[in-house]
Amino acid sequence: MQTIQTPAGNVTAPVPFRRRLVIAAAIGAVTCALAYAFLARPGFSSDFFHVWAGARTLLDGGNPYTRTPTGPHNPGATPLFYPLPALLLIAPLAFLSLPLAGGLFIGISSGLLAFLVMRNGYHQLPLFMSAPFLMALSLGQWSPLVVAAALEPNLGFTLAAKPNVGIAAWIHRPSVRAITGGIALVILSLVVMPTWPIDWLKNVSGRPEKAIPILSGIGPVLALGVLRWRTREGRLFLALASVPQALFFYDQLLLWLIPRTLRQSLILSLCSFGLLLTWYHRIAPDEYYVRTAIPYALALYVPALALLLLQKYGATVPLPAEGQPDTRAAQPVA
Repeated sequence: MQTIQTPAGNVTAPVPFRRRLVIAAAIGAVTCALAYAFLARPGFSSDFFHVWAGARTLLDGGNPYTRTPTGPHNPGATPLFYPLPALLLIAPLAFLSLPLAGGLFIGISSGLLAFLVMRNGYHQLPLFMSAPFLMALSLGQWSPLVVAAALEPNLGFTLAAKPNVGIAAWIHRPSVRAITGGIALVILSLVVMPTWPIDWLKNVSGRPEKAIPILSGIGPVLALGVLRWRTREGRLFLALASVPQALFFYDQLLLWLIPRTLRQSLILSLCSFGLLLTWYHRIAPDEYYVRTAIPYALALYVPALALLLLQKYGATVPLPAEGQPDTRAAQPVA
């Protein structure tokens, strides 16, 4: 088994392929079962319901942006906020029941993510014990797939399903292959439904839960990330802080690509659960719980920034060339 000498001098060994495959399959199976259990609850309102229902409407020949589903799964009659490429990706699962489709989506996404993060060792696995991952799992969100696509250009086309945070994911590892795949998926979506961008923009305009972290009250603090702009982690942090996102924890899962050691990953995961539990216990019965989560999800950027600034400047192992295996090793803090 090949070992990797890092610039800091420590020697680490990549996780063997078979072991990665077994662990990833186990994580995929467990998360599939958990997501199924969440989505199978009677009357449970999930984000995955909207893209699943939209894909079914599209396959029936309807306009998913004007035909809003009603019922216990969508008590607020919320319109579809996802771009059409997301519906095309979910379409193969649309004929399944909601819990099964959502469980498979989360299980496959999580298994791929686990397989990819272990190319560098085990140090990033605590992301599966983070509040953003728990929220993504329970709501059927795209965050695990977005993080996987940030690590693997062959999955880059899926970033067209979440273009806001997808931009930050692409900046983490720029790839012509990801861009061309995303463009091809968008072109296909325009062939299927030429008017969808107009209808989609009407639905997403003025959505209150979307915010740009660097324009918030703690924006000047987050701008300190520019001190690490020459590292891939620094560019990821700045890009993610500069795009509109749902401040409900799950979109912030990309921050777990910043830690370079197991200790850093665990610290960030513990901070995330501290913020999640603080928010949960402070929700008033009459408050709109999604909006009340905004300051707590926003605060997650602070420990991520601290970890970023503590990292040894220039200790980053360069990303491999496109098409080459990723054999980077974990890096120590300064």
